[in-house]
Amino acid sequence: MGNLGMEFDQQQLKSLYNLAIVLSSLPDVDSVMTMALEHCLSLTHSQFGFIGLVDDGGAVMDVVSTVGFHPGAAFHAKYHIIPLRPNIFSYVIVENEPIRSADTRIDSRRAGQPDGHPPVETFLGVPLRVNGKPIGMLGVANRPQPYTEAHEQLLMTYAAPIAICICNSQLVTQLEQTVAQRTYQLNEARQQLRHLLSETVNVEEKERKRIAQGLHDGINQLLVGGSLQIESARRRLAHGHLDTADQALLSVQTIISQVANEVRHIIYDLRPPTLDEFGLAAALDRQAAQFKRYTKIDCHVYTQGDLIRLPARREISIYRLVQEALQNAHIHANPTYVQIDLIFGDDTVAVSVYDDGDGFDLNAIQQERHGHFGLMGMQERADALDGVLSIDSNKGSGTRVMLVIPVGVYDGENQSVSG
Repeated sequence: MGNLGMEFDQQQLKSLYNLAIVLSSLPDVDSVMTMALEHCLSLTHSQFGFIGLVDDGGAVMDVVSTVGFHPGAAFHAKYHIIPLRPNIFSYVIVENEPIRSADTRIDSRRAGQPDGHPPVETFLGVPLRVNGKPIGMLGVANRPQPYTEAHEQLLMTYAAPIAICICNSQLVTQLEQTVAQRTYQLNEARQQLRHLLSETVNVEEKERKRIAQGLHDGINQLLVGGSLQIESARRRLAHGHLDTADQALLSVQTIISQVANEVRHIIYDLRPPTLDEFGLAAALDRQAAQFKRYTKIDCHVYTQGDLIRLPARREISIYRLVQEALQNAHIHANPTYVQIDLIFGDDTVAVSVYDDGDGFDLNAIQQERHGHFGLMGMQERADALDGVLSIDSNKGSGTRVMLVIPVGVYDGENQSVSG
């Protein structure tokens, strides 16, 4: 017996060393478990074995790997989850101790086995421990002779590096999945940012083109007309036609007044003076009036609460968001009525733009990878304001865009608006 024990120890040490080398080189947790089971079956002369891992809640065990028994997909789907109730398997995990049975068919701790599973006669199960706590178990079965204490000690010795390799492999897999997910999200964010920056450049170019066109079609033509009238007045004065010269100068005066109006419109589009002088509510009132005049769509502004002045950056951001919502409604929704609500609360300022137009499928748009930069732009404005943007829309039932931002002391004290 002494020589047999010494031979058994040497075999154990050699196999354990070889197993540790092999397991450390395997790329994934499935390979680790399969290789570990094959070694354990060979060393104990067992027919089949399995590895089960405890779920996070500790209520069930998931049989994640089997060797020597090849269950079909339907069998595995039905029986791979084993509740941790009183039986031979559960004892290993619940008590965190190994267990042996000379014949499970007559063992009082037996709880039965599913149809289609090969009979389990001799059995040995040991816990897989990490930092002393069981993360699962390793079981081997159907050795021709009963398992001995030496076999139990052998599997317990093997279980330690197997448990560590499984845990490390799981951590590596989780890390790889996290890195892959973060990389995907980062690439998506970069793609969206590129499109958003591209769209921003396009919007800026369109705005420059619109201003240039307005200057050419409006102010430039007026100035040309004024120049011609001045030249006409000079000729008439040179010939002593004072009455007709006076009429030409009156025309010049009218043209200058029109130029001044055009300049005011351009300046207002670039930065509404009403916003700086009278605040957000007054600027939105004027914006709604202009929207109604140019689009023929009924538009009204309603305010609630005590009006306060916000920092200029916040007021212009809210103003631009409303401007964008109105533009989207006019271009895409075909509404007959638009309502703007500006609500000043104790802790928040909220602005809502509702239109009774066609509406759209918001979920479908959000699932699309590209496009709809108007919505992205509004979300960017909301994020920059530490605000919450919500969009409620369905086809045929109109659209409501709402922004809620916190009220506090920013780069200057909020000020009440009198009157």
